[in-house]
Amino acid sequence: MVRSTQNSKSKISGSVITFSYGEYSGVVRDDGLSYLNSASNIKQFDEIVQDIELNAYATFLFDLYHEAFIDDPVPDNWYRELFKALLYIDNGYDAQIIVNIMQMKLLDAFGVKPNMDACVVGGETEGVFDFSVLLGGLICSNHFDNDIHRLHIPKRIICFLRLFSKINLDQVGKIEIKENNKDLIQHAIDAIYLGTVGYYPKSKTFIDKMKRWRF
Repeated sequence: MVRSTQNSKSKISGSVITFSYGEYSGVVRDDGLSYLNSASNIKQFDEIVQDIELNAYATFLFDLYHEAFIDDPVPDNWYRELFKALLYIDNGYDAQIIVNIMQMKLLDAFGVKPNMDACVVGGETEGVFDFSVLLGGLICSNHFDNDIHRLHIPKRIICFLRLFSKINLDQVGKIEIKENNKDLIQHAIDAIYLGTVGYYPKSKTFIDKMKRWRF
């Protein structure tokens, strides 16, 4: 918590604005409320603040984190991944692709990490694959009959999903994806989330509306 941020004389109100980061100190209690009382070296993700599309993707990413960890502290490794993702978005990398990669990784935090290494039925690692929500991961063409409700994701999109589940954000600059493939990737991830996690934060609705502005 932060006290008196609406007070014009507050020394900390400007340090806790949206999409800012820095070094903070305060009183942390095991019980009751904890308060920040000072901040230094404050910076802001300027491009995210100024661009409505980047802002929307960053907000959605924050909301996913909130849903994944609820009221628990975000583990250090996940915090570092979030911070890195925001840096990449702020520095001009494709916001959708960054968030899509994070979405695939966050399935683990939601407790529904799919098997993206091999067919969940027979263990095949090569061939034509689809995704089965029911079986929890990839399913190869030899076992398509095991799930009549498989997602029917195109082969090239499956390849991207497998890549996203494994890639390090430091490698993202090497990825170039056509716009129509980006749409298919998003549709596939949406289907996986709705089938496994079961819902999306409301901020996803704004992104969906924003995409229609292109047409």
